[in-house]
Amino acid sequence: MRALLKRIKLTWNSVAWIIMAIFLIEAAGFGYFYWARRNPAQLVTTRLPELQPGPPRFLYSLYGPAGGESFRKPMAVTVSGRRIYVSDAGGHRVQVFDYDGRPIGSFGEPGSGPGALDFPYGIAVDAQGQIYVADMTVGAIKVYDNAGQFLRYFAEAKPGDHVFQKPAGLYISGDRFYITDLIKNQVLVYSLDGQKLLEFGKKGTANGEFKSPNFVLASGNQIYVVDTGNDRVEVFSDQGKYLLSFNGAPGGKGDSLIINPRGVGVDAHGTIYVVSNLTHQVVAFNAQGQKLFVFGGPGVDDDKFSLPNGLWIDDQGRFYITDTVNRRVAVFES
Repeated sequence: MRALLKRIKLTWNSVAWIIMAIFLIEAAGFGYFYWARRNPAQLVTTRLPELQPGPPRFLYSLYGPAGGESFRKPMAVTVSGRRIYVSDAGGHRVQVFDYDGRPIGSFGEPGSGPGALDFPYGIAVDAQGQIYVADMTVGAIKVYDNAGQFLRYFAEAKPGDHVFQKPAGLYISGDRFYITDLIKNQVLVYSLDGQKLLEFGKKGTANGEFKSPNFVLASGNQIYVVDTGNDRVEVFSDQGKYLLSFNGAPGGKGDSLIINPRGVGVDAHGTIYVVSNLTHQVVAFNAQGQKLFVFGGPGVDDDKFSLPNGLWIDDQGRFYITDTVNRRVAVFES
């Protein structure tokens, strides 16, 4: 009995010492943060690792309807109202799919006149469902209704005004319409009623200059221009002021990781994705133009490409990439 009481007494003494030690540790910690003017929560937060984005995973492929309606040379892709629009330059048409990849229809035929499409390239859709197609070799932007019926030439008082020389990339954000011209080596910004608001760029290799700019994207208050001939992406303010260039090399000045770049997209996290056509890849960058990761590579497998061209990221985090030589649109999801 005496041994048991002695054991209990030692146990309670031990507990008392433990409680006192905890109290002293907490008091010392409080004193440190008080005199150092630091918030303990901030200390914990700064030590948490940042989550880095990773490559999206393959979802499915679009090949177009079976037979003669399948893709011949898909170039650009956009998504609007849960419809997927693909410019098929080899088929002289635009093909339309539902959100699950089922064909809905197509419009266009060989030729250069109203309603015909000689080499459809960039494509954009406005809030009313009107479809804008850059007919590159004709030098015109043609506008269609949501049923594929020709409506008008964009920004031309009459057909043949030649407002554009070789329109390529198209992008609509709000009431602003962004257009790249491969011959003028410029970005042209219009209102949707055809009034020119802004133009910037000229042929060259210096900051703010272009060589065959293929695609353009507006995100937030910045404009991203794929400067294809100079193997880089240039970033401008929404007023056309040059901000920075990047190509994957430090400062954007070394050997480029994006060779013959084409499509560009920005996801909900601000990650910038650029199609590197001649390396058959998509390269992801952060907002400062530093490389994050690469996916794709040459091949015919689901997650490989052969001369990819256009890129679109929708509001559900799906990626659409026109895999030109493989005659498909590869769909990925983040």
